[in-house]
Amino acid sequence: MPRSSRKRARSDAVGNAGGASQRRRHDDEGGLVETDIHDDSAMDQDRDQDQDDGAGPDEDMNDDENQRGVWKLPPGYNDSNRAFLQAFMAHGTLTFRQAQFLLAAILNVGKEQQLLEGTQAQDGPDPTELAPDDITLDDMREFVGMAQKALAPLDFDIRSATNEWVDMPDLDSAQAKISARVWALISTDHDPKAHLAVMFPPRKLAFVHRLLGALFDTYNTPRIEAMCVTEQQAVKLSRPPRSARPSMPADGAEGAATADANRDRGLKHSVVISLLQSLVRQGWLHKSVQGFYSLSTRALLELESYLVETFNDPSAAADAWQRIKRCAACRELITSGLRCATPTCMLRLHDYCETAYWRTQARAAAAAAAPMGQRRPKCPRCNAPWGKEEAEDGRSEGKLHFIGQRAITSTDEYRRKLRQGRASEGVDDLMRQLLPRAATGSGGARRGGEGSSAGPFQQASGSRRRQSEMNEEDEGEE
Repeated sequence: MPRSSRKRARSDAVGNAGGASQRRRHDDEGGLVETDIHDDSAMDQDRDQDQDDGAGPDEDMNDDENQRGVWKLPPGYNDSNRAFLQAFMAHGTLTFRQAQFLLAAILNVGKEQQLLEGTQAQDGPDPTELAPDDITLDDMREFVGMAQKALAPLDFDIRSATNEWVDMPDLDSAQAKISARVWALISTDHDPKAHLAVMFPPRKLAFVHRLLGALFDTYNTPRIEAMCVTEQQAVKLSRPPRSARPSMPADGAEGAATADANRDRGLKHSVVISLLQSLVRQGWLHKSVQGFYSLSTRALLELESYLVETFNDPSAAADAWQRIKRCAACRELITSGLRCATPTCMLRLHDYCETAYWRTQARAAAAAAAPMGQRRPKCPRCNAPWGKEEAEDGRSEGKLHFIGQRAITSTDEYRRKLRQGRASEGVDDLMRQLLPRAATGSGGARRGGEGSSAGPFQQASGSRRRQSEMNEEDEGEE
């Protein structure tokens, strides 16, 4: 977009705001938000400047750059496409079933408009009125493709992935996989942090960063890849680790005031719980029946590049263990599914991809020729035997290894605490046993922020005195 268009957009936004020139500052449930409102004279100056700039192409750009900077809608983009894109933006995500109802309503409105204009016979009901089941996957892809072309100049895109938490009883059914597919409107900005900063005020944004660090660093190790937190663990992330808090004030009164304003005081526990509920409603977090929070499909699509750049080591060997992994079958990010028995092996599979993956492996074909009791596929990377589901009599040919919340809920420790009605204690005890000392000690930070994300676990295993100090600080803020 040329500079003249950007100036015009900023001017229009300011013109819609109106009001006197002032800076307002207020506390949004734990986050400091600042807004600028310009006066009418500044708005007039912007309009005059826009008129001068809009008189011709930008002189600093050549003809080719000016031509590329103009936002042009794709050919054939009509009111039905506009209605679909507006509805998509309102929802944020769509499944194929939701799109069927949406597109049927949009296309039927177009037919009604044709009737009003007299282009069709008006006697009796229209026999060609579309039902949701009449909308095919190709119809949806056509509308999605048109929306992608319209959004591309604005650094937005529509991408799809399979919902990891949808229960698909028939894993080999193509219809079941289509119904579990999620299309999401995401930002393709090269700086994902800037997009997050638009969505959250500073303190809540800092909490979101701590939450991501806990999901993909603290609770994601070769021994246990949980990548989820309970509400109790999330509440312990309300404040930054003490090592991250400034210990020395800045020189001078002005410097001290600036340092105090920029200091992350954290959030109240009630604000954290409310924020978690809001993130679930907006589709950024998924909350399971067992009460575990993890990133939703929409969040994984939106933050894919950010997660890989932040938590993975680009200089590591190709077969080295990384925190952000992809399914070996569908190549999508995976946070819930199955893993190899070897802790450092990188083979991961979604539940719905497992059957098709082994079907395509030569090792699985060789195992199929073996006697019935010896049919066990092996990992094609490390040759370790792959587990199987337990039979009805409780016996199994090798234990399955999970990632996600099942890495916790499938353990004997968690099940024992669950029977006692103390499931949260089971999670804490399990993490205390399995997490490496490096994640709970004061070791140096590694790529992915392990040093900074160790704070949540330190708080989880801290003394009662530290917890009482935090409660006193909460009461002081209230």
